[in-house]
Amino acid sequence: MPIYPKIALELGIVAALLLLERLRPASAVQRGEWANNIVVLSLMLLGRIVLSPLIAVSESGLMSAAGGGLIDLGAWPPVLGAATYLAAMDLGEYAFHRAQHAFPWLWSMHSLHHSDRGMNVSTSQRHFWLDPAMKSVSVWLAVGLLFKADGTILTVYFLASLYHLFTHTNVAIGFGPLSWLWNSPQYHRLHHSRDPAHFNANFAALLPIYDVIFGGYRRPAAGEYPDTGLDDEAVRSPLELAVWPVRGRGGRAPASNP
Repeated sequence: MPIYPKIALELGIVAALLLLERLRPASAVQRGEWANNIVVLSLMLLGRIVLSPLIAVSESGLMSAAGGGLIDLGAWPPVLGAATYLAAMDLGEYAFHRAQHAFPWLWSMHSLHHSDRGMNVSTSQRHFWLDPAMKSVSVWLAVGLLFKADGTILTVYFLASLYHLFTHTNVAIGFGPLSWLWNSPQYHRLHHSRDPAHFNANFAALLPIYDVIFGGYRRPAAGEYPDTGLDDEAVRSPLELAVWPVRGRGGRAPASNP
């Protein structure tokens, strides 16, 4: 899918979720963080513009050497091929996310995402600007070397990945006993919780079954919508967003991160 329709679709979804947040909020939204999140998004876009040519060259070389992927999912039945690619990408996202909470140098970047004390749909874009580049040369590349995906499969995964906008939305929506099957705003809110009882839980992007398998699953209780953010991390200036990992404050030890 071309880049401009992608951006238009994402903005349309954000607008719809903004309305949903007003209709069914899980907690009071701290509007002040929106400005910071817009700054973060701008930095991420700038980082992609600067780094994407270098990443594209390295990825294309490795992909060509691997024949474009060892397993051609395009030759499989469409539903099976798309489901396999989604499961593989989500497993890669899960592994990377667990690493972000396990290694101090990765947490120093990822803590920016968790520092939002008014979690809402804009928090989905609140990532350090190097994050996409790091994923491009690690988990995304690994899946690309293993699986060859056609345009249809890639489009299906792109549309599914937009769901991360919903999981960060400030709405009182959860899936109760089916919380292990698919992520929800309530399930992911526990991951962003400031309550130590919720730390190191619910890492999944789309498929909580990976939390079940790897010991990170915590089923939300009925009506459980905790406060979010980090007690010892707050944005002091827009400049700090650009140099977040080296701003001079270490935050919690990785073992205690949410």
